[in-house]
Amino acid sequence: MLPSLPKNSPTLDRPPQPNSITEIRVVYVADIPAPYNVELLRELAQNIDVTAFFCAETATRGMPWCFDEQLGFKHLVLGGPVIRRRGDAIDYYVSPTIFRRLIQIRPHIVISGMFSFPSFYSWLYTQFYRAKLILYSDGTAESESSLSWHQLAARKFLLGRVSSCIAQSGPAAQRLRQLAPGASVLLAPHTTNLSPLLGIAMTRDWSERDELRLLSVGRLTNRKGVDHLIRALAKMRSTRRPVRLTIVGSGPEECDLRALVSNLKLARVQFAGFVDQAGLPSYYGNADAFVFPTLGDTYGLVLLEAAAAGLALVASCHAGATKDLVGNSQAGMVFDPSEEDILANQIAALADNHDLVIQMGRAASKVAQEQTPARIAEIYLQAINLAKHEFSN
Repeated sequence: MLPSLPKNSPTLDRPPQPNSITEIRVVYVADIPAPYNVELLRELAQNIDVTAFFCAETATRGMPWCFDEQLGFKHLVLGGPVIRRRGDAIDYYVSPTIFRRLIQIRPHIVISGMFSFPSFYSWLYTQFYRAKLILYSDGTAESESSLSWHQLAARKFLLGRVSSCIAQSGPAAQRLRQLAPGASVLLAPHTTNLSPLLGIAMTRDWSERDELRLLSVGRLTNRKGVDHLIRALAKMRSTRRPVRLTIVGSGPEECDLRALVSNLKLARVQFAGFVDQAGLPSYYGNADAFVFPTLGDTYGLVLLEAAAAGLALVASCHAGATKDLVGNSQAGMVFDPSEEDILANQIAALADNHDLVIQMGRAASKVAQEQTPARIAEIYLQAINLAKHEFSN
């Protein structure tokens, strides 16, 4: 049960100045608990006094993830009014409860994402109580190309009033520097629990199988582009080894995708349904290559998971993670989902050349080792230290 507000109204004073980072009180604001923030928060909790504010337990585009009751860090689920949005759009959390809860905890620093109501409430708290605000974002120039004038104004307003910004991908860092050229921007890509996946890569049997095993993981919506992948398989030329595709995930497009597979008479495509985080390593371990055909993802955490497990990556150019994980490395190949013939040729190249699969898989795992929760937490701690030094100015 959440604590009640103190009876006496708080004074509008800055919390006592911390002498060290261990004395700093931090609140991390997020929409919902998810694999991409839970592991980071667990790591941060080992170094600082951090409390997570989750606006809700789940969201319209959230998946039914299961977490232990004891997450490993202090947290509150705020609740309150939510404007639910259709498809893959982010819900609006309009409740001012966050402001009241911040007053109770009196953090020195608030770390918030989402250029929406929660971040404005966080900024308002920092103004009244002379605290510091750090904003994180994975928005890219592509994902934010159709922003309305008030959405753009909100970004520029907040970015001009922060201690620093944390970009959750390389393209996101470029976007933040575009919006706020003078802001301090730190690059801290998304992360999750990579230990079991890196372990798979270390013990992976790299010998050639009788077939190339492809894997795709994600919510089955139009935006994920799985239909392009299925049609690319149908267009693929004859290869030395047959190709098998496993699709992990559920969503509103599942029935249509199953019908497409049936109409194209693709016998080596199977649907595994939704699989929680604990069950995913076995799917990554049984695959050789990972295809991410998204039509638009600010990041794409599944691509990081696949890289950690040592899978060759075939990644859409419309994902923030593609530049971070593939980029100029040897970890995979990049494609535009609308060009299905090119995707078909890339998959065929992997089916015909097992050495290429090994080369890409090993390179991908090496890149993923730089994005463990411990490494990403170090960058957040740098941002917190920067804010701490501002207290004495």
